[in-house]
Amino acid sequence: MLGLLLGLSLLLGNPDVAPAPDTLGIREALALALSHHPQLQALRARREALQGRRLQAYGIETPQLYFFREGIGSGQAFAEQGWTLVERIDFPLVTYYRLQANGLESRALTAELEATTARIRADVKRAYTDVLYAQELVHLRQEEVALLEQLREAVRARVAAGLATDLEVTRTEIQLADAQSRLETARRDFMQARYELFRVVGLDPEAQRYDIVFPDTLTYVAVEIPQEAVLARLDQLPELHSQQAQLQAARATVRQARASLLPQLQLDVYPQDYGNGYRFVGFQIGISLPLGFLPGYRGRVREARALYERRRWELEDLRLQLKKQAEQAWHGYETARIVVERYARQIRDRSRELLHRLQRGYRLGEVSLIELLDAQRLVLESEQRYYEALRDYYHQLIELERFLGHELTFTNP
Repeated sequence: MLGLLLGLSLLLGNPDVAPAPDTLGIREALALALSHHPQLQALRARREALQGRRLQAYGIETPQLYFFREGIGSGQAFAEQGWTLVERIDFPLVTYYRLQANGLESRALTAELEATTARIRADVKRAYTDVLYAQELVHLRQEEVALLEQLREAVRARVAAGLATDLEVTRTEIQLADAQSRLETARRDFMQARYELFRVVGLDPEAQRYDIVFPDTLTYVAVEIPQEAVLARLDQLPELHSQQAQLQAARATVRQARASLLPQLQLDVYPQDYGNGYRFVGFQIGISLPLGFLPGYRGRVREARALYERRRWELEDLRLQLKKQAEQAWHGYETARIVVERYARQIRDRSRELLHRLQRGYRLGEVSLIELLDAQRLVLESEQRYYEALRDYYHQLIELERFLGHELTFTNP
């Protein structure tokens, strides 16, 4: 329900994304990131490695084949020779715990993959929001330059009519030069934001063209999010599931280490040859003799217990960290919402109205140039702070998506 309350005016093109898109909307950016991001590819490779390790966890070693012959060079007719096939097998309980630990590690990795996917989605959305913010600043600086150019013409007209001095023209031209410099800085920041988005998305360098268009605009839509809803889902976060699975895997590793005291089995099968007419088959079973007081066994158990304790404390720390992050995200959202609503409902309209009245007053000679320049600066700074607050508002909503489990931003199809 909350996800339906907030959206941007997305003008998406063909869903089949070309290698070098002319228009890069949020859906295309997310699709590119989730299909090419190196961290996701690395996690998928780790999952494949775990599946391969599971095939090695059954405790069945490669069979060994021995050949022996006795009485060589003795000159006696009677000599013994034979082949021996040896197979060693771990005790079944050891294999059981090893497979259990592998399965839990795989579950932890799957949850980590889910958490990483959510984080990458958030990174892409934040980077895309920064691009839209930088784009709005460029528009704002262009408006500033246009206003000062109009003001310069108005000042020149007043000078020609004898109502102003050349000093006012000089003052206006200085302000215009500063505005043009700010416009160039805004364009530079926009280009840097673009390339940061391309990096996060993983867009091929050949596809990073200057003419790529970002069709969206930052728009404020109110979203009410109760704090209880944010805290209610902490136990369902994939980061927590991953750490819990790692703790369970560490417990299985402790049990595996303890079970290693159980004997390893060895099966030998060998044909025997005592000469013509004396061919037999032999069979023997052996077990290892593990000694619990030896350093090797005690060291394995101690290491496994230490790993379990480490995972347990990491889980507790993660719980505290997630609660802290959820609290900070909600309070950050609440503050950003209040600020952006204040600008949206009060300051923007009133400052624009003030500017229009002062412009009219200057043309009529009722307002000085300094008052008009101060008003323009006030309006443009107010507009910039509004977009800064709107950007922070979107950043906080993007962070809250992680805790709520559904999208709040860029929800339009």
